[in-house]
Formats: sequence, C-alpha cells, structure tokens
Amino acid sequence: MTITNAMRLPRELTIYTVGETQHALTTWIASLGDRATVWPLDASGVEEADAAGVQLLLSLSRSASAAGARLKLEAPSAALCRASHQLGIAPIVLGTLDHESTV
Repeated sequence: MTITNAMRLPRELTIYTVGETQHALTTWIASLGDRATVWPLDASGVEEADAAGVQLLLSLSRSASAAGARLKLEAPSAALCRASHQLGIAPIVLGTLDHESTV
C-alpha cells in the first residue's frame, strides 16, 4: 500500500534504527515547509518495532504539535500496533497519531 505524500517508515523501527530514522524524518519534515499542517507517515511496512521506535513516534508527534501540525500515522502495521499494546500505550500512540486501533 502506498500512501500519497507520506514518508514511509522503515521495515525495522527499533533501537538499532531510530537514529538513522530520526535523521531521515528530520530531513523530510524540513522539506514539507513551515505551512504543513499534517505530517503523514506510512507505517504499513513496519515489520519490527520496539520501545525505542514507539518513543520516536511519540516524540515526533510532540514536535508536530509544537510546529502547529499533527502527525498522521497511516496504515499502521500489526507489528507497530502490537508493540504499542505491549507497552501499554496503544491509546496514546495510535490515538495521538490520528489512527483508531483495530488490534
């Protein structure tokens, strides 16, 4: 599934990849410009996620809010939903990121 204008999250969203992913997200956000009101992320390809990956998304959501925008998580994978549930923060992660969890 390809989401138009959305940045595609990597297959692995873990402690081993958050640094690189954060850099890519920062570059992408800068390319959106100051007038962007939605930061869409395609999360359909995330096959592995852990606490560090979920924390990165929470931080990005706060950054979006501070910039007058909102983070929109589109098509979150089962792995990302599962990690959020296992951490006990699915309502925060999936709700804050404009997605209703079905898991």
